[in-house]
Amino acid sequence: MSEYVLIVDDEANMRWILSEALRTTGFEPESVASGQEALAKMAERTYQLVLLDLKLKGMDGLATLRKLRERWPEVVVLMLTAYGTVASAVEAMQLGAADYLRKPFDIEELHFKIQRALERKALQTEVHHLRNLRKTTQEPVGSHPRWLQAVEQIRSLTRLTPDLLFLGEQGSGKAHLARWSHQLSTRFEAPIVELDLQHLAEAQLQQLLQGGRMLVGAGTLLLRHAHTLAEPALEALIRLFPATEPATRPRLLLTSERPLALFQHLPTIPVPPLRDHREDIPLLVQHFTRQPFTQTAFQVLEHYAWPGNIAELRLVVERAAVLAQGALITEGHLPERVRQAPPADQPIRLPLEGLNLEAVEISLIRQALERTGGNKTRAAELLGLTRHTLLYRIEKYHLED
Repeated sequence: MSEYVLIVDDEANMRWILSEALRTTGFEPESVASGQEALAKMAERTYQLVLLDLKLKGMDGLATLRKLRERWPEVVVLMLTAYGTVASAVEAMQLGAADYLRKPFDIEELHFKIQRALERKALQTEVHHLRNLRKTTQEPVGSHPRWLQAVEQIRSLTRLTPDLLFLGEQGSGKAHLARWSHQLSTRFEAPIVELDLQHLAEAQLQQLLQGGRMLVGAGTLLLRHAHTLAEPALEALIRLFPATEPATRPRLLLTSERPLALFQHLPTIPVPPLRDHREDIPLLVQHFTRQPFTQTAFQVLEHYAWPGNIAELRLVVERAAVLAQGALITEGHLPERVRQAPPADQPIRLPLEGLNLEAVEISLIRQALERTGGNKTRAAELLGLTRHTLLYRIEKYHLED
């Protein structure tokens, strides 16, 4: 997806040069000549980056920057400054600009500054709960023996060891259980730093962890989707978390959908899929909403296979509650894929000659995309996946085109 960039410069020639330079690298540039025009444009569209000249006629660059930061604090602003105005550029950075570029500049320097500014912003977005205050994580909901076994393992192992691996299917509740483990630990008063590795480039992770600065003062580091990380990055993690020095570093909690050979020394918490503790569905539904269900609607929930596990159940229940607008939730408030799915206890038969599971998955993804006219959100719903998982598999199987 293209990133929109707004160029704010009162020199027409400079606006043209910047626009052409940005188009060659895949950006969608738009340009204006004044601060007032920039504010009007910002109100019409979401821009990922603003290139803002310091010396503007009328409302100058610093005044425009203040307005931008007040109204759109999330936008990345890169200042353009002429020779002799570096002091003002530094002031701009104190006001919230990401960086500055001194005129005249070469195109390579422009691209480098933009790339670095956007990467910094991406890192800030990806770090969840960084340095956050203690937040109470509710005790896991469920009474089935398989689920309670995992809960009791967490209670016991959290007292004995700082580092744990939570192993289970997508949406099974691994991250919630990991956060609860932090709550039970002796480090609970220190922040928990959470990173989703599924949406974090390896270079970004290395930059975050470089020198351990991000972890100073943290009680726990939770790394989600660790199975998506390549071995070199996992090896770097091991060096950061030596088993011999648990008292001098944060706890390390990993969630993964498959075993990790490099972390086989970690105690593992197997998290069961929802189909293995289906009896917990009523408790989970009551936890997600207080709105009542008709008996038929509840039976539909109980009979569905829930390939997306607890996360999928939560999305379906919360969506139904919104559609019902406070009234009784009926079967009609549930997604079509849930209503029309065969009962969970009716297994799909494996042909005697076997099958190619990857080919089946590719075929189903293509059918879902075709049926929804390429709408990936709706296709993900049909397949019982999150949108992020569907996008990952589309990329994995090269199905974009």
